[in-house]
Amino acid sequence: RRLQALRLYRNHICRAVDGILSTGLREETYDVVITAGGFAADAINPLDVTEMLRILKPEGHLLWTMKTVKDEGTAAFSSFDANLNGLQRAGRCKVIKRKQFVDSDTNSVGVFYLVQRLVGSLPDYVNMEIPSELKKQISDILVDTSDPLNSVKFYDDWCDKYDEDLVIVGNYTGHIKCVEAFVKLGLNRNITILDLAAGTGLLGTEVGKHGYENVDGLDASLGMLGQARKQATYRDYIVAMVDGLGSIPINDETYDVVMSSNGFAPGQIYPTAIPEILRIMRPGGYLLWTMREGYQQRSQKFALLDAEIKDLENTGSAELVVGPVIFDNFVLEHPGKFYMLRKTPRHHVAYTQEDQPADLHSPNHPHMN
Repeated sequence: RRLQALRLYRNHICRAVDGILSTGLREETYDVVITAGGFAADAINPLDVTEMLRILKPEGHLLWTMKTVKDEGTAAFSSFDANLNGLQRAGRCKVIKRKQFVDSDTNSVGVFYLVQRLVGSLPDYVNMEIPSELKKQISDILVDTSDPLNSVKFYDDWCDKYDEDLVIVGNYTGHIKCVEAFVKLGLNRNITILDLAAGTGLLGTEVGKHGYENVDGLDASLGMLGQARKQATYRDYIVAMVDGLGSIPINDETYDVVMSSNGFAPGQIYPTAIPEILRIMRPGGYLLWTMREGYQQRSQKFALLDAEIKDLENTGSAELVVGPVIFDNFVLEHPGKFYMLRKTPRHHVAYTQEDQPADLHSPNHPHMN
């Protein structure tokens, strides 16, 4: 409140920096983030530098001063530079300056850091245009009161007979339709894929038949994932419920493709979760899913699905590539619906190289001695 009285800032945000998405701020919000003494044993943990980089625009700068690692004396600070170097090797940031200084008033020693968030390498398919003929081919292939915890228990109890009941008895084809559409994209076999609401691994197995090996599975049911693990379907197995921002325990821009068959349903994954799914996708990546047709008549949230997608297009977050396509025999002779979204293949850069002061690029910045 004292800061508000001084009217120094445009906005005043009272949030602790404590993990990914802890600030509550959108990704790529600021050109510059500055903190003096914020990194400290009783304040911001060094590991949370990733959250501060997240809210920076690509090519934006993070500047801070702090005590020396020796003076902080904690294990977290002992590995601070190693963590920064790891982020640098991964192409997430560039450490432009790291320099000790002496405070002339207190004679205490501190460290100054200047770090730049990097744009990051874009996938090789990012500029690939999908011709109208291919969109037609994909379309031709295909031609809210539930308690989520109850849903998880239901699938845990069903996991042993899920494949038999759904595929053999129910004539379930949703996973096949989804993979058939994906394969038409012709993406490289080295891309990373997430099967969302993976269940026992039906979709993951189908993808594997086409030579894609970097496939992870995520599901809220531990029992379902246990069945998939018996068949070694996935590279990694992730237990999580997909809901709002931060609900998926995965870093930003991790996957090239996210697919889901029968995951979007009342009591499971709702349309409002799409921004969270887009968060974990690389720019230009694809989100494909099949679902049962008719949920819009039973659930207000699903009645707004097409409006949610339109909003994402209007804000430049994603593009609807194909859909909605209605196809027959999703399960038990009920029709299904298919969508393909593409995450916008661009970064919002903080400022151009020409806009940056020349002395920022010098390893011996004259303003800090």
